[in-house]
Parts: sequence; C-alpha cells; structure tokens
Amino acid sequence: MSDSIGQIPDGGQNAEGSRYNPSTPVVRPEWAVEVDLHLHTTASDGTLTPTQLINQISATTLKTIAVTDHDSTNGVAEAVEAATAHDHLTVIPGIELGTANHDSELHLLGYFIDPDNANLQTKLEQFREERVGVARAMVDKLAEIKRPISWERVVEMAKGSAGRPHIARAMVEAGHVETVAEAFDRFLGDKGIARVPRPKLHPVQALEMIHAAGGIGAIAHPRTVNKLNNLVKQLVEAGLVGIEVYAEKYASDRRDSYLDIATRHNLVPSGGTDYHALGAQNETLPGTNGPPPDTVAKLLDRAKQMHGSNIGSVPAGLG
Repeated sequence: MSDSIGQIPDGGQNAEGSRYNPSTPVVRPEWAVEVDLHLHTTASDGTLTPTQLINQISATTLKTIAVTDHDSTNGVAEAVEAATAHDHLTVIPGIELGTANHDSELHLLGYFIDPDNANLQTKLEQFREERVGVARAMVDKLAEIKRPISWERVVEMAKGSAGRPHIARAMVEAGHVETVAEAFDRFLGDKGIARVPRPKLHPVQALEMIHAAGGIGAIAHPRTVNKLNNLVKQLVEAGLVGIEVYAEKYASDRRDSYLDIATRHNLVPSGGTDYHALGAQNETLPGTNGPPPDTVAKLLDRAKQMHGSNIGSVPAGLG
C-alpha cells in the first residue's frame, strides 16, 4: 500500500466516512458488534450523561466499551457504576487527547488508564480550561461574521464541558446552518472560518502522558490526520499499540488502507463509533460498528506487556 494514503489532506469533519456526514451510509462489519472503544458523554462534548449512555448501550449487542471523553475522565466512575446494573457490560476507563505537530492534528485514545492519577488530572484540568477559552473565542468569532449565538445557550446544551459540537447545535438552533455537518464543514472544522486553534501537546508527549497513567494509546479517526504514515512511525517508536480501523462510517477501501498500516506496524486494529448522541441525521449509533470481539483481549495483552502489574485500571472480568 502506498504511503500516499497518509498524505491525503484533512477533508474536514464532514469528510467521507465521517460520523457527521448524513449522506454516507453506516458500514456494518460482518461480525456481531460487541466492542465500542470510542464513546463520549456530557463529561466532554457528548449529550448523554454516562448513566444515560450506559442505559442506551445495554439494549444493544455491545459487551465491552470504553468511555473516552475529551481531556476528561469525569464520566468514567458514573459509567462504571451504571454498568453494574447490566451483567453483560464492561467499561474500560479511557480518554481522548487532542494533539498536534507542525503538519497535522491527531487525536489519541488512551485505554486502561488510572482515572485517579494525580499528574494526569492536573494536566487535564489545564486542558479543559483551555477548551472553554477556545470555545468562547469561536462564539465571539461567529458574532464577528454575523452568525451570532448565545454563549449561555452553548453552556446550557453542554451540561458540562462546552465544545464545538455544542456550538454547532446552537448554530442549527439559531438558523445559521441546517445541520451539524454544515456547521463543521463551513465554520468549525479544521479549515472552518470560525475555528480557533488551542495549544496542544505533541502526539509523542500525549502518548507519554497516557503511559504515565498506566494506559496504552491508539490513534483515533485517522482520516483526519495529514501525513499519517510519518506520525505513525514516530508514535510506534514511542509505544503506540493501536489505530482505529473499524470506525465511524469507513467504507471498505478506507478501512483496508488503515488495516494495512496496522499490519505493517504491528498495531492492534481498533475502533468504535465516536458517538456523541448529537441526534444528527444517520448518526452512527453504538452497536452498529466496531472492531472484532477479540480486540479488547489483544489490547489488554499489549498493556500487560508494557506495564506488567502497573496497568492503570483493568475492569473486573477482563483478567
């Protein structure tokens, strides 16, 4: 497979295969979906509380999930507690960290982390404060270009940490755009005219942060990463163990390209829906897409190889 796969520019949040694109059909794998390792709650920019998310998931085929809020583990404990009412469901403590280098942004998912790690929490508090500042700056920028929305309404929608999905929903409500996808594509995505970037860690620094909390790292939604192969090589040297392959609405050709990268670099092909419960048309729902059932065992084996008995958190029943 040519390295040109990793050179495709970021097509924005409405790119082919994105969870936001209402015209792209949901791709269902050939196996019964039992694993989803990319889910969000009101602890970051999802619209469901951890308990609401767990209750919804309990009615699906899912058996093992990871709660991976942006720069926050505040939803993990509630999700774990809510899952105790459902014997078939296991929650892996996770996180999603935004990173960047001079070429691209890249999001890293952390699994099996210790949510109570003091150094981790200190850094996450700083990141969340920066997220709020950037979100307010984007609202101000929208006002400057005659697309005003209320910051108070954004906060009300967030019920937690305000972010771009809440701004997008407020834009739909205010009549500035018809869909969340349009809001990202024209205004809030990486090339959107109202986008305000925030300071971010280098991907290797973020991976080290995950490792320090006893976890392992995987690349999230690789479709958004410029020069993907270059970053994969750097991160593999730093201990990366996975990459999302069975994710969002990836069609077979896109999925196969990322599977090729995983195979070449001995990475675990992971995945999930990146579910935020935005209510967008044709949104990818938990239970409709995810990696093979043995993925969690493979990731846990890598975590044991890396950390031994110092893994941050292994849910009961996973071994």
